[in-house]
Order: sequence, then structure tokens, then C-alpha cells
Amino acid sequence: MLIHYPNQENGGIDLIFHTNLFSGKTMDLTVHPQETNMSFLDPVTGAWASISGTASVVGDPATVKKYYSPTLKAWLGDMGDGVHDGGPSDPRIGVIKLQAKLATHVVPHKGLLGRAVESIKGAVQGNVPHNNGIRELSMQELAECMFSSSFDILNTCSKYAN
Repeated sequence: MLIHYPNQENGGIDLIFHTNLFSGKTMDLTVHPQETNMSFLDPVTGAWASISGTASVVGDPATVKKYYSPTLKAWLGDMGDGVHDGGPSDPRIGVIKLQAKLATHVVPHKGLLGRAVESIKGAVQGNVPHNNGIRELSMQELAECMFSSSFDILNTCSKYAN
């Protein structure tokens, strides 16, 4: 799955992904659209975001062309049959739209070493270390965040972390 950019038609809070319409995840989303969660992790800082909502799989050629990116060719490849070429008319390409309903965002208060020290200190003293600021974002706050990539979610909405 390749993340694309926010769905500006719905206040910029929907996540848009390209997908192969013939993949297992596409079937899962078709069967359980109300039970969708996307999670993102910045492995350098330890920040993460979890977005829950309702997903829809769209195979409409106009929608696919609207969000098409030439980089999809690298993900899908060219099968050499003149149809499955990774281009905007490739019947394998679809779009997943995740309409965000709830987002949880965590920003570490300290760097990796600082979190390790706090964790060790907490274990020795029997206290829970306060390493992260966690926040559930309201729909209003979600509307203020313009998601454009997994790490932009972590950076753009960090002002809401405690």
C-alpha cells in the first residue's frame, strides 16, 4: 500500500492509499469496512499515531486517475501484456479511503537514551516512567491536521500531544 495525500474534499482528514484491488487487504476492507485502523511509527523518535475509521475500496477509473502517481509502476510492475503496466488504466490499481473517526497520537518527551534512563529508574523505584505524551484527537482537531504522509501525521499533529 502506498500512502498518497489527504482527501481535500472532506476537510483533509481522510487518508488516501493506493492498493492492488486483488490483494488480501482489499478483501478484508470490503468485508469489514467499519473496523479499520492504520498505525504509523517514526522509528527514530518513537512517535506514533493510530487512526481508526471507516474504509472504502474504490476501483472507479476516474478516482484512480485522480490520485494516480507514476511511482505505482515501481510497486506493481509491468506484466508486459499491454494492460497490467502500472499505468493509470491498470485494472489492478484501486484507492482505499479511510475516513478518520478517532486518532491517538504519542510523542516521546525525551530521546532514546532519556527514555531508557527513565524506564530503568521507574523499574528500580517501582514507578511508571512518564516517557510519552498521549492524546486522542477530537474530530475538530483532526480537521486541523492535514495528513500527507505517515511521518507528517506524527509531525503535524504533535502540537496536540500532552
